Amino acid sequence: MILRSRVQLLLAALQILDLDGLFHVQGFQQHLPLATFSYRTKDLRSVSSVYAEAQQTPRGGNVPKAVSPQNIELQGIDSANNNLINNHDGDKDHIESINVEDGIHKQTSLQSNSVSEGNNKQINKRKVAGATSAMLVAASALILLSGKGAWRYYLAGGICAAISHAVTTPVDVIKTRKQIDDSMKDLSIIQSGLKIAKDDGGFNALLAGLGPTTFGYLFEGAIKFGIYEVAKPLVRSMLAFSAALSSVSWIDSKLLGFVISGGIAGSAASIMLCPMEALRIRLVAEPEFAADGWVECGMNMINNEGVKGLWKSLPAMMSKQVPYTITKNVSFDFITTLAYSTVATWGLTICGKTKIVIPLLSAMLASVLSCISSQPGDMLLTAVNAHEGKGRTADFAHSIWKEQGIGGFFVGMRERFLHVSLIVTMQLSIYDFVKRLVGIAATGL
Repeated sequence: MILRSRVQLLLAALQILDLDGLFHVQGFQQHLPLATFSYRTKDLRSVSSVYAEAQQTPRGGNVPKAVSPQNIELQGIDSANNNLINNHDGDKDHIESINVEDGIHKQTSLQSNSVSEGNNKQINKRKVAGATSAMLVAASALILLSGKGAWRYYLAGGICAAISHAVTTPVDVIKTRKQIDDSMKDLSIIQSGLKIAKDDGGFNALLAGLGPTTFGYLFEGAIKFGIYEVAKPLVRSMLAFSAALSSVSWIDSKLLGFVISGGIAGSAASIMLCPMEALRIRLVAEPEFAADGWVECGMNMINNEGVKGLWKSLPAMMSKQVPYTITKNVSFDFITTLAYSTVATWGLTICGKTKIVIPLLSAMLASVLSCISSQPGDMLLTAVNAHEGKGRTADFAHSIWKEQGIGGFFVGMRERFLHVSLIVTMQLSIYDFVKRLVGIAATGL
């Protein structure tokens, strides 16, 4: 009678705690159940065999025959640990121990983790809202402090960058995938595009990252072109003062002033663009990550890696954007100036057509130079942001150098030549056109 009552108590406990009818057998585990029934055989039978027998037990049914209550003598219940302990005699018992882990505590733990995760998501959303608001306030203050009429540079820069990068998104997707997918490195641009469309569910895959690209470059272009144009006269004045103070005449250089202005603009633009570019690359590198849209993808990145994770590639971003901005903006300034001077020297009239042809040709030359100068940084940026992790930019650079040499930094160069040529030519042409629309003289005049 005592044995029977204890067995009934055991079965009742199992039925109450085993809320989803799952078992955990020592050495084996399915997904985490609310209650766990574990046991160990004394006669060294295969645990996998016992596990298979336990799996056949229906909800609320009896324990399998191999571990039936008739073969168990119970010593009692350890109420402190919710354990049912077997007191075996070494001859009759097939079960050395039976443990029932309290499902309530597991359930509470799971609920607690869920609440904690929800709180973290809310905190991250507030951080994102705060960071976005701070950046918008800073950008607005910068425009207001830049002087009367300076807003026109920011407007023209934002428009030209957003349009040029959005239109060339498919080429950017192919370039990025070739940089991270070894199976595509020997394929042509067209072959790579067809492979991406086939593997990722259609040609929409070539528009991956369009959202963060357009949004990110709208602000990046505004800051980059705006600061560059506003900084040029200020930096030039500082250099002239420094040259007079130090009696070193070469410091008062127009080229040096433009280069410094481009470096400042490129650094500021990197900070603005870094989060959106990290998101864009992740969307391209892991298409399944973007199933719920780019905004939700961004929140997932923040929940997994923190807000700081969006800026983890800032050194790589600056290694790309600073030389890119300097080369693009400065070369465009000097090439257009030289071209207009040449036309004037030849006694030709600078008409409307001239103001279209010269910026277009100047932009094409600037695109080639800026592509070459920023290619290593672009490769680093892709490597850092392609997948989740905490690797430093220097670590990725060392890895690329060790495995592929200097050539590793120029993977995807052909695709990027096409990409950057289209972007820069379109961008600088639009920039010059919008500037003239809002009352600013064409670049180089």
